[in-house]
Amino acid sequence: MTSSKIIGIDPGTIVTGYAIIDNEGARPRIVDFGCIRPPQQDLLSERYLILFTSLCHLLKLHTPTQMAIETPFINKNPQSALKLGGALSCAILAAKSSLSIPVFGYAPREVKQGITGRGDATKEDVQTFLRHFFCLQKTEIRMDATDALAIALYHELRGPLLKRKEL
Repeated sequence: MTSSKIIGIDPGTIVTGYAIIDNEGARPRIVDFGCIRPPQQDLLSERYLILFTSLCHLLKLHTPTQMAIETPFINKNPQSALKLGGALSCAILAAKSSLSIPVFGYAPREVKQGITGRGDATKEDVQTFLRHFFCLQKTEIRMDATDALAIALYHELRGPLLKRKEL
């Protein structure tokens, strides 16, 4: 198996979670994780720019070889869906413009099912699994970065078994 780094992204215009894992060694390890939080009072276009430039910085700093991103589900609010789609686009463009890496999308329910065995798992359930898998203390992983870490891990562990569809 060749070594690779995967960046997981949970896109949002208020909070975008990210996590970078490396599969070098016997099991995946965390390289970095956290959140990008553009000021809520900023115009949407400015928040998109902050997301894009922050992700470009992270990509250049860690040089992942693949991106796994949560694909949004369509909810009842079209404006929210459009804004979330803009955040998703910022991440995809950052990956393509910074490193030309492939981007793979996964639905939230698919990731939860693959990580915990339950598609209806809560964020707390996912966080508990990740803390045990990565041997983390309760305070070491923030809830907002949980989904991004789960997406990266799901891509690493389950992705080879799936027919991956690059976005």
